[in-house]
Amino acid sequence: MQDTTNVLQGTIKVLKEGFGFLKVEWNDDVFFHANNLENIDFNELNEGDTLEFEIWEGKNGKSQAVNVNIVEVTTAE
Repeated sequence: MQDTTNVLQGTIKVLKEGFGFLKVEWNDDVFFHANNLENIDFNELNEGDTLEFEIWEGKNGKSQAVNVNIVEVTTAE
């Protein structure tokens, strides 16, 4: 059974069409998909925003962020 009590944080490093990668201090970059976003639209995200998430093993056996929520928004100058 998946432990859902471990909410983690990371910063958006790269955004592509419908997915992105989060920079985290404790591991390699973490993949996230637009379908796993909660309470925010993918088009509202910017590189540098801080997100909170849980880690689950994807269908391909690699870790990915799920239940992704915005924590802090960066402002473009």
